[in-house]
Amino acid sequence: MQNIIKSTVTTILLIIMTGCATNRGEIDIKDIVSTNPSSGKALKFVRVTDKRDFQIKPKLANIPSLKNNEINDTSITARAIARKRNTFGQALGDILLPEGKTVMNVVENRLSKGFRENGYRVLSDKDTGYDKAIPVEVDIKKFWGWFSPGFWSLGINFQTSIVVTSPVQGFDKGIEFDSEVQERFQTASGSNWKTVINLSLDELNKDIQKEIQSIQASSK
Repeated sequence: MQNIIKSTVTTILLIIMTGCATNRGEIDIKDIVSTNPSSGKALKFVRVTDKRDFQIKPKLANIPSLKNNEINDTSITARAIARKRNTFGQALGDILLPEGKTVMNVVENRLSKGFRENGYRVLSDKDTGYDKAIPVEVDIKKFWGWFSPGFWSLGINFQTSIVVTSPVQGFDKGIEFDSEVQERFQTASGSNWKTVINLSLDELNKDIQKEIQSIQASSK
């Protein structure tokens, strides 16, 4: 009798936790509006490159992969942010940003916020002074979410690693900003995914602040 109950509970949990996990899903990461300070060094993003390593059937869940093995289709990989799994760790459906938005867009938006909050002006090509602004190059090494299986709960993880390079003191050899967050839930609903992604991006912003303030302190 106990075995029957245990089996039934396991089946129910699998249904609840996976839900539509075999399908491709979409989650939007909202842009954050930030404004330039009245003064400060002017920066411009001249390159933002997605250098994440997508693999077919990777051994580790934190390595980006896609359900349909579209790892060479940049129209898909540029939007891919996570892979769903069941309680046994089996890879299922993936999660993309909505059409028209890319990981590069999100990273540039969050970096702009971080720089502006720490005294830099981030200019677009329509802004006065853009031509003379300091060029900034960005390489996205990690920006990915995945499951950590569990019987009574599952962990949703999200990790970022972004390298920023610029011909100014402190950035000339590249500075890495990163974050990693895990929260445990009973289900992997879209709202829970959003919670973890936003927490990870908040941690990323804290790391940006810490690194920039360290550079500013060392240059005085």
